Amino acid sequence: MSMKRIFPALLAAIPLMTSACGNSANDSPPPAATKSPESAAAVKAEPAEPVELVVFSTTGDSPDGFNQIHGDTIRQKFPNYTIKYIQNKPGQTLPELLAQKQRIDLIYQNISYFYEMGASGNLFYDMTDMVAKHKVDMAKFEPTLIDGIRSSGGGKLYGLPVTNVGFVLYYNKDIFDKFGVAYPRDGMYWDEMLDLAKKLTRKEGDKQYLGYASDLFLLMNNPLSVPLIDPKTEKPTFTQEPWKKLFDTIVIQPSESQAYKDRTAALKALPYRFEFTNSQELAMFSFISKFPQAVPDTLQKVNWDMVALPTFRDQPGVGTQTTPEMFGITSMAQHKEEAMNVIHYLTTPEAQTMYSRKGLMPVIKDEAVKKAFGEGSQFKNIHWSSVYYNKPAPLTIRTNYQLTVEGILRKQVVDIVLGKTDLNTATRNASEEAEKAIAALKSGTK
Repeated sequence: MSMKRIFPALLAAIPLMTSACGNSANDSPPPAATKSPESAAAVKAEPAEPVELVVFSTTGDSPDGFNQIHGDTIRQKFPNYTIKYIQNKPGQTLPELLAQKQRIDLIYQNISYFYEMGASGNLFYDMTDMVAKHKVDMAKFEPTLIDGIRSSGGGKLYGLPVTNVGFVLYYNKDIFDKFGVAYPRDGMYWDEMLDLAKKLTRKEGDKQYLGYASDLFLLMNNPLSVPLIDPKTEKPTFTQEPWKKLFDTIVIQPSESQAYKDRTAALKALPYRFEFTNSQELAMFSFISKFPQAVPDTLQKVNWDMVALPTFRDQPGVGTQTTPEMFGITSMAQHKEEAMNVIHYLTTPEAQTMYSRKGLMPVIKDEAVKKAFGEGSQFKNIHWSSVYYNKPAPLTIRTNYQLTVEGILRKQVVDIVLGKTDLNTATRNASEEAEKAIAALKSGTK
């Protein structure tokens, strides 16, 4: 499967996710009303000498992308801090940086891959005491986020969330209008949406349209809150019954048409965001809520809108797990106080409103912050509130092997769709391979 086509699980969050998030009026400061006593408390006395904070991430975010979302905001608030961002790429991977004795003060990644990254470099630092010292109001966060972060850290607090990512259903209004089909709506069940997709899987002239496809990251953040790896046994869960329901709904049923199979065979991958934005052959696509901020220029090509992701009938109103993006202080950080200042500030209502206006989901419960969602986006008349329509499913515990095991499961999906293997065989093979991979990582072999 081409690395250019899939959601880059092997590089964590999508590399283009930040490429233009801050290029418009959405970077203007939030109204004064959004400030709070905590935001003022986050501003500590500037150090007598300038301080450099080194941030490392495996998200794939470019330096420009990181700066547009986080870096410039930090520099504006702390002008005496020098923020050095190191992007994971050949020549500056984590093992290479550690071999060069490069100091890293902060790590940045989404929860799914944060723990494997931190563990691989022995970078973890329990921030519990630091959070108390800086009087961070932990009650302000969405509770599922902190619960998931603590659980994944074995009770320790290795990071705090600064932005959040959910899943929604994007749709191409022109395709619906072409075939006279009513638009999708909030509150749909999966079977209703799949029936809608069948009406839009049709050929017009030489162009074949497909009703629906999904990014596979949805499976990893599934609404059933089934973990990839059992945190107690550290064994993969793929062969358990809930995965059959998830695969059937998200992968197998959408791919029943011959048109979908033919397109998958031609692409050597499942239909993806390119089929939604570039060739515009895909009517509906379930993807991360950050999509409009990730590739705004690409989405400008499409007459699109979004609604809440469908839910299961036995779990009405329950969406996927969200994926908080976290900053954590490292064990080697030389300026832990200053690093904590940065993280604390990014969680204040002031900074969270800036994120929300850009269309980045905030991590605090403040309704005024949530209400500002998307207000500064270049896209107008979009149903932004759909992001909050469903209740997030509880976060599963992430382990130190998340990225490795996810990659193994993804490899099976195309063969399932093309009928080269059945679901039971695919999940059994993936489970066996994942067990071996986990054992190798534990033993320190590759």
